[in-house]
Amino acid sequence: MKIFKVRISDIISFRRLDVSFYMNRPILPSLVSLSSYANIKGGKRIPKGDSFAFEKTDYLYLRLSDITNLDSIDYDNLKCINEGLYHKLHRYEVTENDIIISIAGTIGKCFTLKNIPQNKHIILTENCACLRLKDNAKGKILPDYILILLKTSFVQKQIYAHKIQTTIPKIGLDRIGRLEVIFPSIDTQQKTVDIYTAAQNAKLQKDKEAKELLESIDNIVTQHLGIKLPEKINFSETKYFTPISKLIGQRYDPYFHNPYFERAFAELAQSKYPLKKLGDISILITSGITPKAGGDAYTDSQNGIAFIRSGDIDINGNINFEELLYIKPEVHNKQMKSSKVYDNDIMIAIVGATIGQVGIYHSEKEANINQAIALVRLKDGYNPEYVKELIKSSIGQLNLDRLKRPVARANINLEEIASILIPIPEKIEMQTAIAKEIHEIRVKADAIKNEGSLIIEKAKATIEKMILG
Repeated sequence: MKIFKVRISDIISFRRLDVSFYMNRPILPSLVSLSSYANIKGGKRIPKGDSFAFEKTDYLYLRLSDITNLDSIDYDNLKCINEGLYHKLHRYEVTENDIIISIAGTIGKCFTLKNIPQNKHIILTENCACLRLKDNAKGKILPDYILILLKTSFVQKQIYAHKIQTTIPKIGLDRIGRLEVIFPSIDTQQKTVDIYTAAQNAKLQKDKEAKELLESIDNIVTQHLGIKLPEKINFSETKYFTPISKLIGQRYDPYFHNPYFERAFAELAQSKYPLKKLGDISILITSGITPKAGGDAYTDSQNGIAFIRSGDIDINGNINFEELLYIKPEVHNKQMKSSKVYDNDIMIAIVGATIGQVGIYHSEKEANINQAIALVRLKDGYNPEYVKELIKSSIGQLNLDRLKRPVARANINLEEIASILIPIPEKIEMQTAIAKEIHEIRVKADAIKNEGSLIIEKAKATIEKMILG
């Protein structure tokens, strides 16, 4: 049994009495609080509704869900707000080289804002904090060093110890400021930056190799089916007329009747395997609901049922149960009993930025879904892995692309999900063989990506040894 001695002054300073906090706290004489050299400010929640602009503006809103790639932010996909709202919220603006760290949900993820488009202004979500160096840090501290420091295990352990475990884990701005860090000489800081940059470049190369492998999957699918879909860009300037007879029983918007879709579905009909509607090969297509945030429906992972949202979907069926929300068993069994998820169920994102993402549930654990996911349970004789891969391919995405409505928040309803057309071999053995070939590519791509992640972890270990001794 280990015994830890804690100074009363530390208890007063950190306002913590729990043993786990002090077990994870590094004991080094040269540690200082992060707030000594960095200003820390929070973001602002912008509610749904009229706050967001339908047209493109120079005023953007950065949400936690937009941070899917820590190496770069796709500014074109950020939600736009109107100028009037921006001026009301301008104090929450973040700028070039600010360090952003997530403080709710999956806490501790961090990155530096880089390459913000000219004349664009970004308002930060309340689920993140912004770190900006103080004047007294100039010439003493490299911003890139702080970012690396935040990613090291000895700081991440502190973040974990500081978090408040509620329905959604959180960490307050004051606790971010009290994180203990160390600032060696500028030369040592630069060495750590060089080591990490080299490792990051190596990881990016591994990610590129993995991406090229994954992109080859679509060619494999279309070759097996004997089809080649046309390029959408070739129809971008096409003007067209649609007879009223074609509109009967169909949508009336021009997007749905674009000649590209007409041509692509004509090619799809030439597949060597018969086309079948997803609804005809399924015993269930449904979606869930989202209980009120912070309400009585939620609980912790020890007592609750996993609640899967569209951002949690993984193509390989991998779900990080540590990062999910959890609902109470009585909500799962009564209010949401029709949207229970079982092993081999297919999940398709049908609302918002992740629309079209598809995965498959591989677990015996009980789970449920929100309304942004369509759950598809297949009849016997159909391989879920094959159907999942077909929906993920250009064929399934062609269906989803045509079905989604070109509005501010894209969406697809369940009837439209049931209408998705995919070519399916009659023999399940053929379905299984195609799915297995694709799965092996995904496994290989994952292995390559893991190699890149291992390079980063080794670099962080080297850096920690360098600065902590």
